[in-house]
Amino acid sequence: MDMENLSLRLEAEEALEQAVQFSFDEQKEDGHWVAETSSDATFTSEYVMFKYAVGLDLKADGDAIKLWLLRDQKQDGSWGLAPELPGNISTTTEAYLALKILGVSSDEKAMLKARDFMIQSGGVAKARFFTRFFLATFGLFPWAAIPQIPAELILLPASSPLNIYTLSSWARSTMIPVLIVAHHKPLYALPNGRSSDNDFLDELWVDPKNKNIPFAPPLSKLFWESDWIQLFFTAADKVLAFAGGLRNFPTRRTALTRCVEWLLEHQEAEGDWAGFFPPMHGSVWALLLEGYPLDHDVIKRGLSALERLAVQDEGGKRLTATVSPVWDTSLMAVSMCDAGVGSDPRMCKAAEWLQCRQLMGPEGDWRVYSPCQQPGGWSFQYHNRWYPDVDDTAVVVMALAKQDHHFVESDSCVHALTWIMGMQNHDGGWGAFDCYNDKLWLHKIPFSDMDSLCDPSTADVTGRILECFGLMLSYGTKRLGEPMEARLAASAARAVDYLLKEQEKTGPWWGRWGSNYIYGTGNVLRGLVHFGRSDPKVCSSLETAVAWFESVQNADGGWGETLASYEFPKLAGRGGPSNAAQTAWALQSLLLFRPASSRAIQGGISWLVSNQTVESGHGGASWPADFYTGTGFPGVLYLGYPLYHHAFPVMALSKYLAAQKGVVRRELKVEG
Repeated sequence: MDMENLSLRLEAEEALEQAVQFSFDEQKEDGHWVAETSSDATFTSEYVMFKYAVGLDLKADGDAIKLWLLRDQKQDGSWGLAPELPGNISTTTEAYLALKILGVSSDEKAMLKARDFMIQSGGVAKARFFTRFFLATFGLFPWAAIPQIPAELILLPASSPLNIYTLSSWARSTMIPVLIVAHHKPLYALPNGRSSDNDFLDELWVDPKNKNIPFAPPLSKLFWESDWIQLFFTAADKVLAFAGGLRNFPTRRTALTRCVEWLLEHQEAEGDWAGFFPPMHGSVWALLLEGYPLDHDVIKRGLSALERLAVQDEGGKRLTATVSPVWDTSLMAVSMCDAGVGSDPRMCKAAEWLQCRQLMGPEGDWRVYSPCQQPGGWSFQYHNRWYPDVDDTAVVVMALAKQDHHFVESDSCVHALTWIMGMQNHDGGWGAFDCYNDKLWLHKIPFSDMDSLCDPSTADVTGRILECFGLMLSYGTKRLGEPMEARLAASAARAVDYLLKEQEKTGPWWGRWGSNYIYGTGNVLRGLVHFGRSDPKVCSSLETAVAWFESVQNADGGWGETLASYEFPKLAGRGGPSNAAQTAWALQSLLLFRPASSRAIQGGISWLVSNQTVESGHGGASWPADFYTGTGFPGVLYLGYPLYHHAFPVMALSKYLAAQKGVVRRELKVEG
């Protein structure tokens, strides 16, 4: 080993030691990890609207919310979906309305800048469906311009082509409360009074005298474009509107009752719904409209759950989209095991925390279409028994197996693997929360403007499952048993076929749940490496993807892909500053196929070592986490997971050091 490589190795060892210390510094007393999930201003703004509408006090935290919203505003006056992205009309509209509700004058500089951005961008008329919907409840948008959402949707059986279970889990849990709200069509007062044509936001309209802007394109346009599915749904929407949205049909009370029953059944004992802001916010709102008083136990628990999504510090108060304790803990546990400290008592504590959260109860919408009724998954949040997800479950299984190999022989592992295989789709891949949830024609429904009403197979989740299966199979027949080994191998073979079909011509895979092609490609490579290395098609696929990773490396040695690549695929793997998470994803993959001494890997490791600038107590260090690399809904919601910028670099450094031959690695020293 030459002196340059030796020096880099020593620097990497020091960086890893400091990172492991940082990990322990951040660990909670009961063994788990959790960091704030950052998101845009939408949830905070809707929280303000909701509290104001139903008469809840905003005085106590109003100033803190104003502080955060104004700090989140961009230089051009807008609010965006992520720090790096340009302003967004819907997000800006909601943030502006929240600030006006909180007493900020429209004549203040920040508001004037926001107004200028809105007018230059087309105004409120360009807002998405949900923004229109919220505005309509204040008389700021005519209900006539809102697509019909009849509550009778909940009465359709699961066997019908369209029903609540053909919607993705997040759309389902959000839309059922909306069915109730849309029935009531509430009209709330604003500081200037109550009106069905309120002028409170007229300054954000290009033409405030013409607010009845149809949401869907004209039928004639759809006809000439031969878009028959959207034509059908748009025509059906017009028929429903003519029929008053079925509000006075004899089925309506039954439908509303079923909606309420569904909400009550799906509420967690702790008050949550699906662990996600939209269904929590919407469900409390819907039940209030159905006559539940504010002091009812269901409402009080729901409001408490909503408040648990709030974060307040010197930067102000904001509402997060969700919380990520199981996800954060599983990723951190994998990274610590890779770093060689899995036997530390603190890691045993983390494993215990994870294992007791396996979901073995009767809850779960996944049961509706899954051919396997064996439970065994994990969910993302603290309180979410109804929606375990496949991705989480795979990482938890890997974390527990790495921490203690005997876990592979346990009933817990068998249940988890059986559940994962039971969630495999017909095409060989996996979605996140449901199986066979691939009715993509649902995106033609008039109220769908986010292309996320379905949960089909995705390459990133499927790659992670293959990584998990590969690890399990590495333990051999003695631990797994022949029947489980054979089932895993057969399931993996179908997944490999799916991934080969999904690869882009230039080499990468699209990332549904992380940004973007770097995330998708990294997940797939870490999975495919375990399978088909003797298959020429797989080998060719792997080499093309590895070469793609090398081709998109930044000049400074790191990797950085802009979120704009979701809109502009030509930016795949590029366009963003180097950051710790994406650099680590690339390195983890390259280390499977290239020697540690290769130029690309050396450059990436050098970048990680030189950019470890975040310090903690006891000598720990980490990486800046201000770059969003998580995806909620492409083009609509992006998320910042701070621990992505820590756990994955720890994994990458550990694998780099393990790949160095002939040098004895020094023992890590971390404070207890």
